[in-house]
Amino acid sequence: MQELSNVQAQGTASEDGIQQKLNRDAMKKERLTQILPYAGIVILTVLFTALSKGKFISTENLNLLLNQCFTMVIIIIGATFLYSLGALDMALGQVLGVSSLVMTLLLNMGLPLIVCLAAGMAVAVGFMCITATAKNYLKLNPFIASLCVSNICSGIVSAVTKKGKVIFPYSKAPWLNDASVKIIVLVILIAAGYLIYSYTAFGKSLKAIGGNPVVSRISGIKVERTTLLAYIVMGITLGIAALFTVARAGAVDPTVGSSTNLNVMVAIVLGGFPLNGGANARFSAPIIGSLMVIILTNGLGMMGQASALGYGIKGLLFIIVIAVTYEKSKGRLIN
Repeated sequence: MQELSNVQAQGTASEDGIQQKLNRDAMKKERLTQILPYAGIVILTVLFTALSKGKFISTENLNLLLNQCFTMVIIIIGATFLYSLGALDMALGQVLGVSSLVMTLLLNMGLPLIVCLAAGMAVAVGFMCITATAKNYLKLNPFIASLCVSNICSGIVSAVTKKGKVIFPYSKAPWLNDASVKIIVLVILIAAGYLIYSYTAFGKSLKAIGGNPVVSRISGIKVERTTLLAYIVMGITLGIAALFTVARAGAVDPTVGSSTNLNVMVAIVLGGFPLNGGANARFSAPIIGSLMVIILTNGLGMMGQASALGYGIKGLLFIIVIAVTYEKSKGRLIN
């Protein structure tokens, strides 16, 4: 009996040691995930400043960075709510494209800008709700459902622009490209998103569902309704981003929003935001990640390598960061 007790005690001690090691490894990985985005911004800024001989931080390029960051951050605000559920969506860029198309067509028909914006947002929300409905009630993987939505939206934009680009009547709203307007809009959206995400039951429910939807349901969270609301928020931000995107581009063609999906995924990962959502999701993480993506895109553009290396480098970074920061054990030996 004494020998059996000793063996059991040794087994417990060994198990505790393994558990402590897993916990330490998980804490190190979490700290790395938090530090990496900020270090990445500093490294990329210094690198491109040196390679461009200071042109990267010139006033002209900083204004360009603001324009590039603006729509990306707006989309990322909505994506934060969506990705907190652990839902990977591949239709964001295509939904943005069809929303831009609707706004431009209506504005060319002479309708007020506010009506065009409302219609574009409604279209974006409608397409996002298709994916939400497929996920909630048809039990389809949201990744698969979003691919279907992506093809539908791409087909619509391609069919309408088949004979040529749809020109945005910039003269009707020249203030859309004003830097002060963009800063005000961005501050309002970031503040609203942060407050809703961090201090409301809706935001907390998103994290809970991402962590464990079954436990969330048992706890009384209305999973389907919360999921639908997250997709609606995503649609609203896509609609807002679509207006400023087409105003800056000046026209709608099949390439509008083509790089959005990859940029969002890379921003999410580079920012240290967990792809499966959960309690470790932080509102600021994807925004920091989006800044890294824009700095990388802008810097490569200055080097004349935007199209040649941009997608490849972003994809490589996506794989590397996941390999370094992905939490395989979550620091737990026993569930």
